[in-house]
Amino acid sequence: MKHTSLFSKSLFCFLIAALAMTGMAVADQWIHVEVENPRDGETVKINLPFSLMSAAVAMIPEDVRMDGELRIDDLDMDWQELMALWNEIKDAPDATFVTVESRDETVVVKKSGEYVLIKTTESTEHGADVDVKFPLAVVDALLSGPEGTFDFEAALQALSDYGPGELVTVRDGDETVKVWIDNQNEAD
Repeated sequence: MKHTSLFSKSLFCFLIAALAMTGMAVADQWIHVEVENPRDGETVKINLPFSLMSAAVAMIPEDVRMDGELRIDDLDMDWQELMALWNEIKDAPDATFVTVESRDETVVVKKSGEYVLIKTTESTEHGADVDVKFPLAVVDALLSGPEGTFDFEAALQALSDYGPGELVTVRDGDETVKVWIDNQNEAD
């Protein structure tokens, strides 16, 4: 992460938030993205009501909703494989699924209660930490549409049902990125 700019991190977090929140919404819930770089004197704050996100549905191309395939680097998955993998994760007991340790970085992916938790820690000069807490219900809702169709509206509703709480925190040297939900119209 040390080679990425404040703007690209902000854009990345905003895109994650926008994709996770397109569809029906609860008017009093807000998604916040805040990126701070005190060294450069830069701060980016994005405050969006869930109700505004429903307008973004029209911007999601139909082929994204109905692709039925997921491509992550060189790993191809069709819809049935994706659903089988998701059902195994969802139904599994709490556990650490992946731990990758190297001299400079540790990555842990686990299921805890109703959440998937991802923690990445870099022990490089700048030292980056990433914490992601994502409700299982949101992914379940996203995959609840007809076969091969992502249901963004249901995912947004599930995320609004999650209520207030942090979703993503990134600390990279002096830079900090946070994504959270609450009932405030501005970040504190």
